Amino acid sequence: MERFSVIAELKTPIIFGGGYCTLDALLGSILFEDLKDVDAAHAAIPIKCSDGLFHASAAIIEPFDTQPVSFVANLRADHAIHPDLLLKNKQGLTHRRMGRTRRRDYGAVLNKYKSISTHDVTWFAEGDLEKTRELLEDISFIGKRRGSGFGEVKTWRFEPSSLDGLLDAFDAPVRPIPIDRIKGDESWLKLDTAWRPAYWHPENRAICYAPEPLA
Repeated sequence: MERFSVIAELKTPIIFGGGYCTLDALLGSILFEDLKDVDAAHAAIPIKCSDGLFHASAAIIEPFDTQPVSFVANLRADHAIHPDLLLKNKQGLTHRRMGRTRRRDYGAVLNKYKSISTHDVTWFAEGDLEKTRELLEDISFIGKRRGSGFGEVKTWRFEPSSLDGLLDAFDAPVRPIPIDRIKGDESWLKLDTAWRPAYWHPENRAICYAPEPLA
């Protein structure tokens, strides 16, 4: 196992979907595209893991500008709503149910994001540097709205580091860590947040010491 940093130099502003964008989450998503299995993807992440906690930092950025951006997406609902969830009319009956054609043509929704202009994104980690390099070096876009041109990577750099992906040089957390895993400081931020993949799953949330969220 090596300690190293990963730096993505960017061509365009980046959009994060919220949270922390940890390096293990990024690597896990790349592996899932190939393996099509969540558990197999998580098991293949080439980062040191201590009882579910990956030694991989959250994304670290120094923004020089942020801008709100919005995108319109058409809603194409392909499932019906259960009648018990619908409001009833005065006769106690549901209003006319929408057929599939009407659901598909329902309309548009507005999605709002924050674009971040920054020169680069940095992560610190402990693990297999060469396997990490192999997974990342051909990735051209990161973050949200990649198809719209956000988060384009100019180049990847991999450098030695003294940090283990958990704590910074002042022993403060650089990723969410459950409070029962480390001896904390009352000045550290505490959040109810996900600390291991799959980061979307409620089971993986806990009260954690954590850095400030990206968005």
